[in-house]
This record gives sequence, structure tokens and C-alpha cells, in this order.
Amino acid sequence: MAAKRTTLQNAYFRFNKLMETLEQGPAFPKLDDIEKKLLDSIAQASYAGKPFLVSDVIFANQIGSPATLSRRLNSLVEKELIVYAIGNDSRKKFLELTPKSKKYFAKLEELILMAGSKRSKS
Repeated sequence: MAAKRTTLQNAYFRFNKLMETLEQGPAFPKLDDIEKKLLDSIAQASYAGKPFLVSDVIFANQIGSPATLSRRLNSLVEKELIVYAIGNDSRKKFLELTPKSKKYFAKLEELILMAGSKRSKS
């Protein structure tokens, strides 16, 4: 006998379905799991108003080796989702979101709202 799903579970599964559909589209950036985690980390820091250093990502991150993370950051730059910025101290590079990545997160927000609405059907 199947357990009754909660409203939150239904929203979660609707969101996953919407996300799968969106990721298959040509306009949505193709990101691997590490790139998604990095972009999320950068966005969270940006949202909190905290500067996010390249060294913070590469040397203090548990999601991959420094070489892997460096390659993935370069991939995110090539996909125009982040940029390197130089602060007052030219030895420090910061990571910042681009208009394209802000649009990406706005689309995710839209999907979350759609998944949470009762009008959305999976």
C-alpha cells in the first residue's frame, strides 16, 4: 500500500520534473554536479553579501580536489555564469555572478514557485 504524499513531497517531485524538462532545453546551461554545487556556493555568498574568494573555493571545499575545482571554475567562466573580479588587494581574486547566472537563479525561483502552487500538475 502506497503512503500518502505530503504537500511538500508533491512540490519536491513537481520541482524535479520541471527541472528535468528545463535542463533538456537548449537555453539552459548544462552543468555537472560539481559546477552546480560551486555555482550554488557562490550564489549563497553573494546573497549573503559576503565576498567569495577563489582560494576559498579551491582550498577549503570538500566537493573536489583543487585541480578539479579550478577546472570547474574555468568552465563556469566559459559558460558566462561567473566572472573573476580583482579587489583592492590585487593578489585576491573574487568570484561574482553574471547576469546570465542571475537569470538562471531567477528561473529556478520560478520553478520552485510553480512546483509549490497547487495549479502545477506533475
